[in-house]
Amino acid sequence: MSEFAFAFRVRCADRVPIDLGAARPAGHCMGPQIRSGIVKTSFAGIAAIVLLLALAGCGMSSDERDRQKQAREAATRKAVADSLAEERDKDRRMLEAATADAGERIARSEKERDQGLAKAAALDAANAQARTAEEQKRAADADALRRYTEKLRTSLADPDSLQLRTAELSPKRNGMCAMFTSRDKTGRNLGLKRVVVTDARVAAEEAPTREAMSQYLLFQLAARDTGCFPDVLQVKMLQ
Repeated sequence: MSEFAFAFRVRCADRVPIDLGAARPAGHCMGPQIRSGIVKTSFAGIAAIVLLLALAGCGMSSDERDRQKQAREAATRKAVADSLAEERDKDRRMLEAATADAGERIARSEKERDQGLAKAAALDAANAQARTAEEQKRAADADALRRYTEKLRTSLADPDSLQLRTAELSPKRNGMCAMFTSRDKTGRNLGLKRVVVTDARVAAEEAPTREAMSQYLLFQLAARDTGCFPDVLQVKMLQ
């Protein structure tokens, strides 16, 4: 406001000296009419300056305001989009981590399941093999008993009279230990006897008499060789 610089100095009751810079000499006094005009001119200038300043501060056109608004909206949209992208990326990483963890758990579970199945299959195979071996053993034992029984039958005077009380394979599995009854050719019951049947001979137990001593000794030897009838071990055999 250098154009409207004023300096008032009161020197008399009805005159006011006003310094107008280069406009008038300093100390010159004006009358009341001149002073009123100058004051009005000053207020008008101030109002003009205020208006210019207001226009300078708010002098943006509608296009500029629209561009600013659009810029603000674009910045807001970008911030929201960036935030959403960050959240989506975070969710993606969490999903990938959860998927990887679930995959590892599934892989471990499948591995444990496969190992369990393999163990169960191996156990089943071992049990099946054991059952097969046991069935084969029983079949072989039954076949051996049938063979030994038939050998005993054919050695009797009356094969059809044979009646087995007990019959089993010997502990050494090289013969049959049995107890039986039969008849002689006359039909006389020979009573219950013990017998050891091997591939080599049929050794029925006889009383240790002079006439049957050889048969008695054969039974003793056969019982020892096969493990049948452990009580024969208590008998002392003399040379």
